[in-house]
Amino acid sequence: MANRVALISNHFSVVVRSIEKNLTEQHFTVNLLDINMEQIMAFIEKADVFLIYLQNTIVDDEKKVKDLFKLCDAVRDHNRRLICIGADRDRDMFIQTVPALHDCTWMDRPVDMELLTDEIKGEIERLADENSHYSILIIDDDPVYARMVREWLRFNYTVSTVEDGTQGITYISRRRVDLILLDYDMPVVDGPTILEMLKSFPATAHIPVIFLTGKGDRESIKRVVGLKPEGYILKTVKKDELLKTLNDFFEKIGTESIEVEGKK
Repeated sequence: MANRVALISNHFSVVVRSIEKNLTEQHFTVNLLDINMEQIMAFIEKADVFLIYLQNTIVDDEKKVKDLFKLCDAVRDHNRRLICIGADRDRDMFIQTVPALHDCTWMDRPVDMELLTDEIKGEIERLADENSHYSILIIDDDPVYARMVREWLRFNYTVSTVEDGTQGITYISRRRVDLILLDYDMPVVDGPTILEMLKSFPATAHIPVIFLTGKGDRESIKRVVGLKPEGYILKTVKKDELLKTLNDFFEKIGTESIEVEGKK
């Protein structure tokens, strides 16, 4: 995996430039970004680690605070890593303002570059290890439900979420996906249409899809039978039931893969 780092700050100070220089000398590819979601989302698939240099003036800027919330969501949903650099005395203030920052890795200022470099390398190694697991993409316009399922599955699989089919196809074009959990009823493009689109492209036709939906009526199920999804699960499913279904599915395709290789 490439050593790609996005260094984010609301002010490219001498200290921030020094961090960039030091990381570049350690053979990282570093991109400087403002706390701006348009910039950040352009790099969400290009960087492995997002490193944010926090200054206490950020909390006075309402737009920057909103973008911090979005940054935490984007990093989590795209299975990236976030490291925060900030003064120890300001940590509680930042976490109170943006609670999701509690879950990121924290480094105190002034920055110990040796420790920071080791931490970045460790995060990249952990990400590479996760990518050796089966990868699941959840396509669901209900972010609350999608995040809950991601929390259920994240210790067993590499899980990412997107909110519509267009985002899903873009994601698939850039990253490996072993299974898609697809919602049925979504605005603009619904689940069955997304599955039809996936089946129509050679690059995505092989990706297995299981519906994970609240629609359990006969007509809805009948509509997708001909598209041959790998399964149809209602959102009333419990965590243990979903995990067992997915474990059984991956065990099955793993066995089939071994059998095919044995015939060569």
